[in-house]
Amino acid sequence: MSMDLVSLTPTSLEEGSTLTARVEVTNTSSEPLPALSLELRTLTSRVTDRSALASWQADTTADTSTPSLATSPEVDELAPGESTTLTVTLAADELGYSDAPYYWGTRRISLTAVADEDPLASIRSFMVWRPAGAETTITQSVLLPVAEEDAFASVTDPEAHQQSLESGRLAGTRELAQRDDVDWWLDPALLDPPQLPVDPDPSDDTNDDGAEGDGAEDATDPEQTGDPDSDSPVARTFEVDAASADLAASLRDGVGDRTVLAMPYAQSDLVSVEQADAQALHRAVDARGAAVWEETGIAPEASAMGIEGTMADGDSLQALLDAGADAAVVPSSSLRPDLDAAVTPSSVGVYESDDGSELPLLAPDPVLSDEFAHLTADSDTEQTQQRLLAETATIASEYTTAPRHLLISPSSTVELDPVAAGAALDALDEAPWIEQGSTSALLDSVPERSWTTDAQDDSGAPYALGTVGPSEVLPSGPGNNGLWEHRSTVNERDALDPVSLRSLDSTWQQLGVLATAMEDDASLDATRLQVLSGTSLRWSGDPEGISALADDSRDTAQGLEDRIEVIPASGYNLISDSVGVPVTISNDLDSPITVRPEVTSDRPLVQIGEVEDVTVPAHSQVDAAVPVEAVANGTVTLTTVLTTQDGQQLTEPVDVPLTVNPAWENWTTLVIVIAMGLLVVVGVARARRTGASTRAPAVHGPEDPEELSRSGISTVDTSTAAKAWSARAGTGSGTPAPDPDPDDDRPADDPPDTDDREEQAP
Repeated sequence: MSMDLVSLTPTSLEEGSTLTARVEVTNTSSEPLPALSLELRTLTSRVTDRSALASWQADTTADTSTPSLATSPEVDELAPGESTTLTVTLAADELGYSDAPYYWGTRRISLTAVADEDPLASIRSFMVWRPAGAETTITQSVLLPVAEEDAFASVTDPEAHQQSLESGRLAGTRELAQRDDVDWWLDPALLDPPQLPVDPDPSDDTNDDGAEGDGAEDATDPEQTGDPDSDSPVARTFEVDAASADLAASLRDGVGDRTVLAMPYAQSDLVSVEQADAQALHRAVDARGAAVWEETGIAPEASAMGIEGTMADGDSLQALLDAGADAAVVPSSSLRPDLDAAVTPSSVGVYESDDGSELPLLAPDPVLSDEFAHLTADSDTEQTQQRLLAETATIASEYTTAPRHLLISPSSTVELDPVAAGAALDALDEAPWIEQGSTSALLDSVPERSWTTDAQDDSGAPYALGTVGPSEVLPSGPGNNGLWEHRSTVNERDALDPVSLRSLDSTWQQLGVLATAMEDDASLDATRLQVLSGTSLRWSGDPEGISALADDSRDTAQGLEDRIEVIPASGYNLISDSVGVPVTISNDLDSPITVRPEVTSDRPLVQIGEVEDVTVPAHSQVDAAVPVEAVANGTVTLTTVLTTQDGQQLTEPVDVPLTVNPAWENWTTLVIVIAMGLLVVVGVARARRTGASTRAPAVHGPEDPEELSRSGISTVDTSTAAKAWSARAGTGSGTPAPDPDPDDDRPADDPPDTDDREEQAP
């Protein structure tokens, strides 16, 4: 059979009250259980040793050590697989507890299931007896880790992230965090929702005024892309993740007067980051967290880092100091020399290193913190609640005159059930021996050392751990009996893979250079968060996981950087003294960029002038003119690199050949002038050789037959041509006829007809 404690009331048992216990019993056997009932027993002695609580609760055998004080109504028969709830009650005055105020405190009770007078099994629990006149109290505060296991989940797995926000771990954390009785150990990443891309809807053909059709802006309009010949899509827009933003707003609005301690951003393992010498990454984690606190207006009391008890020693605390911690959260069992001491000190102290450095210590009680971490959906909530009440009452009833302040802080890796944890917190609030305190009060006592290390000090100063040196920090953990004890050796911490951290460091610097060039770096937000999440403690002991994340981050960053490029030409020819050489810059990012082309030559044949910064719209190309002045002829290689405005390199070098011939332009002009001059000289010489001093009049008749005969085109026809030439000779034009050739024995031409001469006269 199995037994589950449903309820045990009241929280504090007083004179005149009634103890009521309800237990659900399930028959897990194959036989029916006849005459089933529940018996109540108790031990009247007060518990003064906390170790007795663990051993008592762990025992599940049937208790018959003392007489039964009360029995529930009997159930005739419980069939196999069936369950029933049995209730037993008893007046407080019949329990036999002392009514002296001094003897207030934890009492042990047992609830035994009996079938046909045969004891089968028992639940052992506790009840706090608080008679009239008991006034002893203890201060207590709960430090609740408020963080997401994977700060990158909203980007990598939005559905799982949404489920966590609605009904999973984040939903439970959010509900608990809104309570006024808890302080926060808060990851600033929860206040910094990422910006995610919003892809344009291709089916949406409406403009801002709701118009449709031709009047609507086209997402692929060249004017929208910045390139008349481009068919690239318009730049995507980025919006803050709505669900994450809602969580951030609720946390920001719910801070109130509670104490807030800051985790490193994304639960970064800054010790590993520091040891890997990933300084850019370390600065980024610090800066991102500081920016969130400033933006939200939340002022954390300290930046706190934690150490598991099994890994605690002087070196580990020194590592926290080196990593920049303002405070350390360490189990008190690692800071107490004697765990069996009769008095439990307050959960505060200070670590002082050999070089005089100091680190405030918050020391949660490990047993209380572990019990609180058991408040999950599948736990026995009521038993855990009673254990918490019993532990705090036992501590409060310890003999001391100095006040004390206990701290409870469950592990950040546990998914608490908000209903179970809420019920336990309600019970602690109701307990008259507990006063709710603030974690900041513990930290406030550190600077002035306003505490005492004497449990019987009556000055009013709280009894605390005091100053702890390196040799006094001891590894501790739960033993086989569930009790915390010192360990002989320290467990080595699972440091994050240093190679992967250095890779992430390089990627972060690469993203920083890229962001400098971008007008709006929202598109880098997801990748930045991915890089920072790679420093998280969740990767401890998982070198393959962090290595894969580092590789993916590097590839993503490189892919973004590759969207900015110089498109090389096949080559350039410089035929003048100076010219603007065009450099084509392409930007395929979702944001305009401003870059500076840096052009150099491998030979001093050219001088390259200063290039102005160039702004390239998103998904566009721009030609930038680089002033180049020729010095001498030859061939050089121009190397172009794009940088940010402050000179940080963005792209890989691109080489283009340049042929320099600055004299071509002058020589060409000179050759043309010389050629024209030669033509003039030849023309004049020819004119003088032929004897022509004036321009010959136009011939209105046939060609000279003798000339034609010399050309071979025709033979002489003196019968017709003679008349024309005779007429020309007699026109009286003032042109003398040439002297007759003495060797020409041809007959003289007949004079032209009068009619013909008159016809040719001017």
